[in-house]
Amino acid sequence: MEREKTHSIFFSLSPLLYLILSILFFRFVWVIPYPHPVALFVAGFLSFLQRRNRKFVFLKSSFRKNFLSVLPAMEILFFVGMLIASWAYSGVLLAMIQTGILFLQPDYFLPSLAIVAAIAAMVSGSSWTTAGTLGVALMGVAEVISFPQTMAAGAIVSGCYFGDKLSPLSDTTNLASSLTHVPIWTHIRHMLKTTCISFGVAIFGFYVLNMFVWDSKQIADLSLQSGSFLSGANHRISWMKFIPVVLVFGSSIFKLHIRLSLLLGIVSAIGFSFSELGFQLSIGKTLVYGFESHSSNDVLDRFLSGGGVIAILPTEILILAAVWFGAVVEGYGYLNEILIHIKNWAKDRWDILLSTMGTSFLLNLITADQYLSLVIPARAFRSLAEEKGIPEKDISRSLEDSGTISSPLIPWNSCGAFMSTSLGVSVLSFFPFVFFNLFHIILSVSLLLIAKNKSKSS
Repeated sequence: MEREKTHSIFFSLSPLLYLILSILFFRFVWVIPYPHPVALFVAGFLSFLQRRNRKFVFLKSSFRKNFLSVLPAMEILFFVGMLIASWAYSGVLLAMIQTGILFLQPDYFLPSLAIVAAIAAMVSGSSWTTAGTLGVALMGVAEVISFPQTMAAGAIVSGCYFGDKLSPLSDTTNLASSLTHVPIWTHIRHMLKTTCISFGVAIFGFYVLNMFVWDSKQIADLSLQSGSFLSGANHRISWMKFIPVVLVFGSSIFKLHIRLSLLLGIVSAIGFSFSELGFQLSIGKTLVYGFESHSSNDVLDRFLSGGGVIAILPTEILILAAVWFGAVVEGYGYLNEILIHIKNWAKDRWDILLSTMGTSFLLNLITADQYLSLVIPARAFRSLAEEKGIPEKDISRSLEDSGTISSPLIPWNSCGAFMSTSLGVSVLSFFPFVFFNLFHIILSVSLLLIAKNKSKSS
C-alpha cells in the first residue's frame, strides 16, 4: 500500500490517457467499424504491461468481480433484443407508433417525448424498461415523421433518467439511499429541488430546439402526412396490442424483476402472433436474427426491421471489453491509488462532496457499471463525511447527481450501451441532446463550487 502512494496522480491516471488516445486513434487515424471495444482492450493491455510484475491473481479476481456485476445487464440486453423483435413481429410496436403519431403534437414533440418517458420511468422505476419498450416506439414515431433521431433519443434518455431518479421503485435510488442509511423518501425529497430545476430547463431547451427544427409550414405538412398514415385500412389501431405493454409496466410496479417483466412482454407478444397467424416456426428465427418488415411504407420498414439476439452482440462485446479494462485498472492498483490521491486532496465538506461526484463519474468510465459507481464512493468517503459532519442525505444526493446521471453518457458503460442499443442511436450522437443529464451535472457541480467559495470568503 505504501508503494502505491509514491506514484504520481498522472501515473495512476495513465490508463485513462491510454483509453482516450486509443479512442482518438481508432476513430480518426486508423478508422475501424467498432472503435470503442478495441480501444478499451488496447488501453487495458498497455496498462497491464505497465505493471506486468504484479500478481495475475489480482487481475483474475477483479475481472471476475466486474463481470459478475455487469452480468445482469448483459442478460437484460438479450431479453431486450428479443422483446423488440417479438413486438415488431406481433404488431405491438406498430400500434404504439400509431398511437404516438395520433397524440404527440409536432410543435411540442421533443418536450412531449421527455415528459412521456419521465412519467413511464417514474411509474416503472426503471429507465431501462422505459427505453427498451416505450422508448423504442417513440423512436419509431420520430422515424415515421422524419424527426432527427439523435434529438429524439436525447429527449427520451433525459425523461428516462429524470423519472428513474425520483422513483421510489428505482434500484439506483434505493441503492444510494441504503448505502448512506437515508430513508428513501428523505433521499427523494432532498433531490427534488435541483432535479426539478434541471428538468424544467431541459424541457424549455427541448421546446426551443423543437422550434428551430420545424417551422409552421413543416408542421402543417406533417399533420397531413400523419393523418394519411393513420387513415389507411392497414393502419387501424388495435388496442388489444397494448396488453404486452401493460403487462411489462404493470409487473414493474409490483417490483417484478426487469428480466421477468421483459420475458412477460415477449411471451404475451408471441401469444398474440400465434392467435392471429397460428403457430409459425419463423418466430424463433425472428427472436434470434430480428424481424424483417415488408409493407408499403419504406420508412416504417426501415425502423421495424431489427431487434433479435444478433443485434445485441456488438453491445455485449463492448461491455466485456470495458470489464477487461476495469479489471486491469482496479486489480493492478490504479484505482486504489486514485482514491488515495483524492482523499488527500479533500480537506472540507465541499471537497468531499465534489470528490464523491468525481469518483462516481470516474468509476462509470472505468468499471462500465452504474452500481459500482455508487457503491465504491459511498464506502470510500463515508468515514471522511462523518468526520466533517456532512449530512448523509448530501452524500446520497451527490452519488445520484454523478453516478446515476452520467452513466448513459458513456458509450461503454452498461447504461450507455443499453440506451444506444435500444434506441438505435450511438451515445456520441445523442450526447449533445441529453439536456437534463448534462445540465444537472453542471448545476450540481456549480452549486458545490459556489458553496465552497462562500465558505472560504466568510
